[in-house]
Amino acid sequence: MAFDIEKMNKLPREARFFDVNGLWYFYNGWMVRMLYSTPITPNQITVLSFFVGLLSMGFYVSGRSDSLVWGAIFLYGKVLLDNIDGNLARVRGTSSRLGRFLDSLTDFLVTVMIYIGISFYLVRTTGDNGFWFLGFFGLLACFMQSTFFVFYLVSYTSRVGSYDKNRVDESITEEDLASAEQNQWNLRLQKIFTWSYGWQDRLIERLDFVSRKLAGVPEKEEAAWYGDRCFLTAISPLCLCTNNVMLAIFSLVGQVELFLILLISLMNFYGIGLLIWKIQKWKIKNAI
Repeated sequence: MAFDIEKMNKLPREARFFDVNGLWYFYNGWMVRMLYSTPITPNQITVLSFFVGLLSMGFYVSGRSDSLVWGAIFLYGKVLLDNIDGNLARVRGTSSRLGRFLDSLTDFLVTVMIYIGISFYLVRTTGDNGFWFLGFFGLLACFMQSTFFVFYLVSYTSRVGSYDKNRVDESITEEDLASAEQNQWNLRLQKIFTWSYGWQDRLIERLDFVSRKLAGVPEKEEAAWYGDRCFLTAISPLCLCTNNVMLAIFSLVGQVELFLILLISLMNFYGIGLLIWKIQKWKIKNAI
């Protein structure tokens, strides 16, 4: 089968929007083309990205004078690999629920470890145990902002019918139980996924429900609410990929503490502000 770069994208051309995260994946087409005919599988790349993330965390806690530099380099290495697995699977036509859960769970584990690593670095270099709390709230902010973006992205992609491996609600269904007869690993990873991400998904779903009520969105017009591509572009910097890139940049300039402060304050206000703007825009549009 000939290599078709168009298959890398989850969305058909006419449904695409500008995603800031694509700026960090400028190399993707070349890398996927190079790997396309090799025996390397997308899941192997996912596992490799996990170990690269582990190395990043290891440097953050190492105590080396250049720990931030090497932590940042390996963190960006993790970012480089993080998008290749899914793109390779889509181009080959081998996308799967197993790969979806494996990718998300390795992201979860690496993110937790990275924030433990930078918290440890700050406590070790300053002697202030208060940085454990700053790191914890930074981790929460990172998870909630990323889930906020993913919720609206999946709500959009599922409605344009372009990608069926992700669901807004990943609770285990009868269909999942039936498919588990062929692949028990799907169900096992899905259970771990719902434990890891379920609380985040429920909070964002509730926030969206309240937002739709405040905006007065009728059920028959939900597709228009979730189809706002301008809003998707605006919230794309909240994705985990951009979060990791920004952490790597702030690490290189020795400002990890500032990164955490901006993540907890500015980026949370940014996300909430965009949701308020979305509500007001909907009200104005329907008042005309």
